[in-house]
Amino acid sequence: MTAVLSPLPKQQFLDNNGNPLVGGKLFAYIAGTSTKQATYVDSAGVTQNANPVILDFRGEANVWLPPNVGYKFVLAPANDTDPPGNPFWSVDNVISSQLLTLYGGIDTGIANAYVLNFTANFTAYTDGIVIYWIPSNSNTGASTINVNGLGAVPIINADGSPLSANEIQANVPATILYQGSTFILTTPASLNTGGTFTLTVVGCTTAPTKTATWARSGRIVTIVVPATGFLVSNSTSFGYSGIPASLQLGVGATGVGIYGMGAIDNGVATYAAGSVGLSAASGSFNFFHKGGSWTAAGTKSMDGFVITYPVSSNFS
Repeated sequence: MTAVLSPLPKQQFLDNNGNPLVGGKLFAYIAGTSTKQATYVDSAGVTQNANPVILDFRGEANVWLPPNVGYKFVLAPANDTDPPGNPFWSVDNVISSQLLTLYGGIDTGIANAYVLNFTANFTAYTDGIVIYWIPSNSNTGASTINVNGLGAVPIINADGSPLSANEIQANVPATILYQGSTFILTTPASLNTGGTFTLTVVGCTTAPTKTATWARSGRIVTIVVPATGFLVSNSTSFGYSGIPASLQLGVGATGVGIYGMGAIDNGVATYAAGSVGLSAASGSFNFFHKGGSWTAAGTKSMDGFVITYPVSSNFS
C-alpha cells in the first residue's frame, strides 16, 4: 500500500501572537477579484458558509471547496469591517485541483464544427488538456471544436496541417490534446483500418459483383481481389468498379504491376506480367495484359490477386 499525507480535516487560524483567532473572519472571493464566492459547510456542497466565515473558540471552521474553482481568501480579525480594512493576510488563486474526467461525451455540433459540454477540470483552454470524445459526424475537411462554450479552436494533425476528410469518424472515439491555441488529433480514425466492399465486374455482357477484402495502414492500401470467373466480354475494357472513396488515389491515376497472375483472354491462357490501372475519378480497376488491352469479344477470366499501392495522404 502507498500512503499519502492527509489534508487538514479542519482549518485553524491564528492571530499575530500565535493564539487561536477566536471570532476571526475568513473572507472568500473569486480568484483575482473582490467578488464574494461561496464555500460550504461539508462535502455535500449544499449548505453554504456565511461569508465571511466566523471562526469558533479554537479559531477553526469547516471550509469545503468545489473542485477546480479558483478562490482568493482574506483573513481578518474579529473586529474588522466587511470588506476587511485591516486583514492579517490575503492569498489568491487557491484551487482544490481534481481530475474529474477526461471524457468529454458525445458531441452536439455538426461535421467540421464539433461541440462538447461536460463537467471538466478546467475553465479555460490551457496546454496539456486531453479530451476523449465521441464525434456525431465524420469530418469532410478542416475542423474546429468548441468545449464548454470556451470558443471554437482548430483541430489539427500532429504536423500542424489541417484535417483532411474522414480523419474524424462518426461514432468512433477520438482523442485531442490542447497545445498552443489548437487541439491536436492524437487518434486519427483511419490510420489502421480494414474491411470488405463490393466490386462490380465491368466490360462484360453481365455485371456480377464480388466481395473484396481491404486493409489500410497510413498511406498504404492492400486489396485482395477475388477471381472473376469465366465471363463474356463486349469491350476491350475488363475490370472492376466500386473502390470506396477512402481507398482511391485522391488525384490522378496510376498503374500497379502484377506478376505471375493468371488470366484467360479469348481462350488464350496468360501467366505473365501485367498491370492494373487505378483510376481516382471512377474508383475502378482496369486490367492490362502483355502490354496491351484485352480483345474486344470472347470469354474472359481473371484469377484472384493482391494489389498494394500508396494513396496521396493518410486520409482520403
